[in-house]
Formats: sequence, C-alpha cells, structure tokens
Amino acid sequence: MTPATPLPRGRASNGQVNPNYEGTFLFNNDFPALQPDAPAPGPSDHPLFRAEAAQGVCKVLCFHPWSDITLPLMSVPEIRAVIDTWASVTEELGSQYPWVQIFENKGAMMGCSNPHPHCQVWASNFLPDVARREEQSQRTYKKQYGGPMLLEYGRQEAERKERVVLESEHWLVLVPFWAVWPFQTMLLPRRHVKRFPELSSVERDDLACIMKKLLTKYDNLFETSFPYSMGWHGAPTGAEAEADCDHWQLHAHYYPPLLRSGTIRKFMVGYEMLAQAQRDLTPEQMSSSCSGLGRVLVIVAAALVSVSPTGPEAWGPPGVQYGQLGETVVLLCPGVAPGTLISWHRANGRALLGAARSELGLGQQELVLERAENKDEGTYICQSQDGGAAGSVTLQLGYPPSRPMVSCRASDYENFSCSWSPSRVSGLPTRYIASYRKKIILGTERGRPALSADPRPCSLELPGATRCVVHGSEFWSQYRINVTEVNPLGASARLLDVSMQSILRPDPPQGLRVEPIPGAPRRLLVSWTYPSSWPLQPHFLLKFRLQYRPVGHLTWSMVEPAGLEEVITDAVAGLPHVVRVSARDFLDAGTWSDWSKEAWGTPSPAPAAFGPSARPSERPSETATQVQAQTEKEPGRPTLPRPSLQPNSQPLTEPGDPLEQVAVVTSLGVFSFVGLAAGALALLLWLRLRGHRKGAAPKPGFLAPMVQVKTMPVA
Repeated sequence: MTPATPLPRGRASNGQVNPNYEGTFLFNNDFPALQPDAPAPGPSDHPLFRAEAAQGVCKVLCFHPWSDITLPLMSVPEIRAVIDTWASVTEELGSQYPWVQIFENKGAMMGCSNPHPHCQVWASNFLPDVARREEQSQRTYKKQYGGPMLLEYGRQEAERKERVVLESEHWLVLVPFWAVWPFQTMLLPRRHVKRFPELSSVERDDLACIMKKLLTKYDNLFETSFPYSMGWHGAPTGAEAEADCDHWQLHAHYYPPLLRSGTIRKFMVGYEMLAQAQRDLTPEQMSSSCSGLGRVLVIVAAALVSVSPTGPEAWGPPGVQYGQLGETVVLLCPGVAPGTLISWHRANGRALLGAARSELGLGQQELVLERAENKDEGTYICQSQDGGAAGSVTLQLGYPPSRPMVSCRASDYENFSCSWSPSRVSGLPTRYIASYRKKIILGTERGRPALSADPRPCSLELPGATRCVVHGSEFWSQYRINVTEVNPLGASARLLDVSMQSILRPDPPQGLRVEPIPGAPRRLLVSWTYPSSWPLQPHFLLKFRLQYRPVGHLTWSMVEPAGLEEVITDAVAGLPHVVRVSARDFLDAGTWSDWSKEAWGTPSPAPAAFGPSARPSERPSETATQVQAQTEKEPGRPTLPRPSLQPNSQPLTEPGDPLEQVAVVTSLGVFSFVGLAAGALALLLWLRLRGHRKGAAPKPGFLAPMVQVKTMPVA
C-alpha cells in the first residue's frame, strides 16, 4: 500500500483512499505476514518436522503526512504523537497477543521500498526467537543477582561514562558492551519500566527529545539520511502479562549498517555468519564518534514544516491543485458528498469520459490523469449527475524542487552573504529557506572539523529575496550553508562549506581622483579611499593595484601602490588618461575586488607653454577632474563631453618633463667625466711602464739560441 501523501493521497490495493490525515495514521498492512485466522498445519510424523500455526496481525504506522520528512526532521510534539501511538497500539494488541513488536526499517539499504516515514507493528501469538532469548537471559540474571539486568546495566554505564552517547533526566543512550554492528546503540529508561504503556507523560516527552537528538547525530555522522533497523522490546503481553515479568526492562535497539561512509556498509558474511560476529569498531570508538557530533539543521526542518502546506490551497488561491509533469495526478471533486455520482468537464465544456484519460472514469469523485502533460493544465469542473452540487479544480503542473546553485562572498572580515538561483525552473510557486552553522574542531587527536550545535537562520534581505547575510562571522572559521528550495511538490537542499579566507572579496575602492601635477607634463597624482563596506579601523588592511593607459591605447600599465595614492611618472603629455584601481586583503586572503569606476585625468602642459603669449593650442587644457568640478559648481552649464576614445593625432614625442631633462643631462655629464678620468689614468700607467723598459738591460729570451750540431760527442 502506498502511504498517504498530500499530493496525491495514497490508494490501497482495494481501491480505498486514505483519509487526509494531519498527524499519525495507523492502518492494516495490505500484505500481512501474519494473519489472525492462519490455519494450523497438520500433525507431524517425525520430531524433526514439527510446525505450529503463526497467527497475528500486521499494521503500518505513518509518522507524518509528508513523504519528504524523517523522524530527526520532525518536531518534538510530532515525535511525541508517534510515541503515544506506539503506547496505544501496544496496549490494544497486547490485550490479545503475547508479543507486540514495533520496528522501523529506514532507507533502501535496509530494504525499505517506500520513502514515506513509517514503521510497522506486528503482533503474534508466540514469542519470537530474539524475545525468547532476552526473556531467558533477563530471568536468569534476576534469579542470580536479585534485580533487573538492563536496569543495573544502565546504572553501571551511566557511572562509567565509557560508552554513553546521550543522557537525559529519564533516558540513557549508549553503545552496548556487546555491540557488533557499527554505531549500534541501545535506548534505556532510567527507572524500572516493563512495557511501553507504563511510560509517564514526562518520560514520553523526554523520550521524544532524546530520540530526535540521537537520530540527528546519526544523520550527521556521514552527512546522509542514516539507514537503520530499530525496534522496541518489552515484557510479554496478553496471557503472559499476568506472569512474573519484573526481570524485564523496556528498551530499544538501533542497528545501523553503515561502516566507514554513507555508501560503505558492513556485511555479516563468512566467518561472522558461520562462526561468530566480529567488531570493526570497539564500543568505545563508536560512542566517541556519535557523542562528538553536532545536531543537524533542525531549524531548517522546523522552517520547512512551517512553510509546508497542509493542502494544495496553502500555496495558492482556493481551488488550485499542483501536480508533477509526467506523473499520475489525482483530482478530487470538492464539496460533493461521498457516494454521489458526478461527471467531469473541462472549462471549455468538453466532457471527460473514463476511457480517455481517467482511471476511474465517469461517475466517480476522483479524476486520475496518467502521465500528466502541459495540455492537461487548466480548470476542471465536476458536477453531480442529478444537476445538484458542482465544484471546480484548477490544475497547475510543474516539477519538484531541485538543489539550488549557491555562492557566497565576504566583502569584509566580519560579515558574508550568500546568493542562490534555481538549477531548474519548476514552474510552481517556490520559496527558499537559508540557514548556517559554524564548524568547530573536535580535538587535536581527531583533527577534523565538526558542525556546531547551534544552527541559525540566514537572514533574508527582503521577503522572497535570493540573498541572505550572515552577520558577526569569524574570519578564521568555517561555515556550512544550507539553502533549501521548497515548492508544493517537496523540498531539496544544497549544502555548501565555506571559509571566510577563501570567499573574502572586498568591494572596489571608492573616491578615485586623478589630478595633474603643475609643471610636470608626464605626471599624474592618483588617490582613492577604502570601500565604505570595509571597517573604518580595520584589523586587516587592504593592498591595491592600479591600472592606467592613455586614451586610444589598448594596453594597460599596472603598479601596486604602497598606500592610498600613487604618482604616475610615465604619463603621455597632452593625452587624457583613464585610471582604475582594485583591492585585496593584504595577506592575500580571498581574491581581488572588481575594478573601481574609471576616472580620467590629463597631465599639465609643459612650462614653456605657460603665459599669455602662448598659442591657444599650447595653453593648458582642463583635466577631466577639473571639468567635473566646474560642472558641479555651475549646475546651469551644459555637461562637457568626455575625452574621445579615438587615437590622438599628436605624436608621442612631445617635450618631456623639465626635471626629467635635467636629470638626463646630469647623468650624461657624470658619465663623461668618469670616462675621461679613466682614460687619462690608463694613459699615464702605460707611459710609465714604457719608460722603465727602455733604461733596463735586455733579459735573455725564454728559448736558448738554436746552434746547428752535426755530430754529438762520444764519451
């Protein structure tokens, strides 16, 4: 059976539609493994082939009407409602059957074929094997030591603190000393409780809180919806309830299969199946891993529940129903009593016959559209065949939400913002929920960050905005951002880990000014200020880079100034120059900012061109900064055009800066003097050496004179 969901509601195999429930929903399993009237097998002719009838009932309990939510994402009152239902169904079925087994298989890895949050309740006329072994071991311990075994075990673990995962006033979560499954836990009440219905109201409230904490820790372990099989064990019921059951203590088992990641599981095979189970982790390691984890973003779940509609009308005007393109959509006729024969029409008056696209056809209160298409959108009118009550439903089709694309940026070291956009247009009304939490280091021996236990909402700038701001962030910290896209068909979240050092990108510098330097035709003075978003007295300074070029030239020149101003010394005289500047953290954290708005300036003309006798073409031209200032002072004066970006016809060989010319002449003079002095010194040394050689006797050569010898003397 498909458990009920708001869009569309589930239909059982017998054609019945589940009610539009708002809390828990308990119903009989369509395919029960146990039946109350199961026939007894015939007598056996051999002791090795004995069998007895296994009778009982099987029920399904839906935790919540929404399919995209799990127990750790439900609120504490909603979990309390599940606990109350567990107690009531145990009491109801326990009056007839000796054993009531509540169990939940979560996740496809544990064989759960339906993602809807639910568990099962089986009641049997016999004690199953595991229950029989627990009955025997607890009875033996009490007989030998005088008290309930699990009650004493819980007290010992609470004192030792070696395998405890969570504690509360009334409950204890621990990793059993005998645990063999990775991250296996046991949930125990602190006082002696034999069966579920015996729990007090305070204990049930406390149980809802500690279950939520435990399951969120599980989800946080590998950052996935954690699969597990869990179940409650209590004292036998029915006829067995009248027997002495003081040795029993109510408890729950959690058996998660995951071993090292969200996809690697433990298999009980080989030696473990044929001989004895082996431990991949010690119980102490398991409890340490679980107890150090922070909570999952429960605040996001609460926000999801608060914005999730209880019906289709919550997302739009009354009478609007939403469905998914390509999937089956069920339209319900509003305002018609059950059993009334009705007919369906489109708003254009065309009747919809059952053979066309309706599974239920004419005369039913529901219209089923298989593989809905865009042409199926519109208004549908339903009317009773006797001409009485009528109603209408407007169908809007689209897609479930997809994970949004998220990016974050910090314009200073105290705040950062995140923006997002849909990765796919759903075509339906959409809302976004944003939250964040800081990462912390669990310890030097662990060496890996975990998530803090205080998730907080990321404040939207405006309702419906796609950007939020986190105020008061820490520069050396890391954060996890959760942006969830929600529409009438569900929710989808995107998690993004960011560090302030990597997303830091200052705003562009402001107040950029370019001014000429009088008497220096190749110099420009450029100044600017810090961006207004950067703190006035920063603990972290900014460094800058400056680019400039003459108008009409495509190549930029760049320098890295040391402060908030820079003198350009190689400007082209007579040509306007365009200048821009960008900023970055002085320790190279993050990236460079965008370039600032461009500013313009023209160097002062050469001094020779000054004076009243100079030709008009040689008189100093106003800089862009001066023109701008003059325009601001004279509001009535028309704005002068910016300098042209076309190449200037003037050659680049204009008279240079006088100071530069003086420097060049001085350098040439010094070089000439040094060259002449070196030449004179070399000449004096050469003359002295030559005179010394003329007055001295000639030295014998290196080789003796060659004498021709015809014969050699013989001794």
